[in-house]
Amino acid sequence: MFRGASALSLDDKGRLGIPAKFRDALAERCNGQVVLTVNYRERCLWLYPMDEWDIVEKKVAELPSFDPTAQELKRFLIGYADDCELDTAGRVRVSAPLREFAELGKRIVLLGQRNKFEIWDEALWNRRRDEWLRQPQERELPIELESISL
Repeated sequence: MFRGASALSLDDKGRLGIPAKFRDALAERCNGQVVLTVNYRERCLWLYPMDEWDIVEKKVAELPSFDPTAQELKRFLIGYADDCELDTAGRVRVSAPLREFAELGKRIVLLGQRNKFEIWDEALWNRRRDEWLRQPQERELPIELESISL
């Protein structure tokens, strides 16, 4: 289970050091095998443990190819997917196309999302976070969220 936010740096080779508290879980859960792909609705990346990615990829692959929205999702999610492995120092290399897509600079934010992580350029994350916080709070909740007591 991945939760919390971490401010991190990409090194000159595009490697991201996974925080120690998550490294052990990834090593145990999927032997350090992960998949990086894009969030096609936002300029950020998703990092999935391999076992979780297998579930997501199967569901996406089964979507109808003749549906334009489904095909768009497949193109981005599966088309950009990159199998990666944590190195002995607990780092994962983010490929140039993925860094370019997410506009990643040196400073990034890693956000736990329970079953995966989001990876954001720190400046972009700060702008989007501030935009979301300024939005009116009167938005209707999806029915699935109405029963959650916060």
